[in-house]
Amino acid sequence: MILIITVELLFWFLQKITAIEAGKFSFLIISEQAKLAVLFFLFTINSQAQEKTVNYNVLRNGTVIGQMQFSQKTNNNDVFLKISSEVKTRLIFGIDIKTEEGSHFKNGKLISSYVKRHVNGKEKANKTTQLIDSGYKTLAENKKGQIKQNYIDYNLMLLYSKEPVSENQVYSDSFQQFLVIKKTNTHSYRIVLPDGNYNDYHFLNGVCQKVELHHSLFTINIQIA
Repeated sequence: MILIITVELLFWFLQKITAIEAGKFSFLIISEQAKLAVLFFLFTINSQAQEKTVNYNVLRNGTVIGQMQFSQKTNNNDVFLKISSEVKTRLIFGIDIKTEEGSHFKNGKLISSYVKRHVNGKEKANKTTQLIDSGYKTLAENKKGQIKQNYIDYNLMLLYSKEPVSENQVYSDSFQQFLVIKKTNTHSYRIVLPDGNYNDYHFLNGVCQKVELHHSLFTINIQIA
């Protein structure tokens, strides 16, 4: 089993560790995840597929608390993204954070994505975004939503392999909304989260080298290993 966590999800867990465990999720959420998982598996056995992988260390107060791996598989017009990691840290008590996230783009358009979160073995969230005729439908903790956007061509996962040179907003698969991208320096960008905290992304040759997660009480660094 692949254990996965994204930058914004790690940030969310360190703030929301005491949240009540969510209930059972709808079959639709599971089916969307199963569909994407099957597509990703079939994609991996295609000999013509191109794949690139980047490994990162996750640090808090200068101490490595986990590793993260970003992978991108491309085959013709299909692109599959995964961010996998396991992070363990300690606040008042030990925290084992595991998240699973995947995205499928076709012809530059987001087709589907999902996010699952676990803390100490307990599922805390399960979210999906799915392309439909009138835009996108979302599911989060059994709550249905809709994004009235013809297409999404840039999400937070893409930040690791594509510098947002000409982008002014990015879709968050976890918050299920668009976030503003602000350029702070050459090859450096800031994204303010809905809760008021913010992340800084730094790039070299189009690849994300380091992410700084800023919170009023702590800072997390994610940098290339």
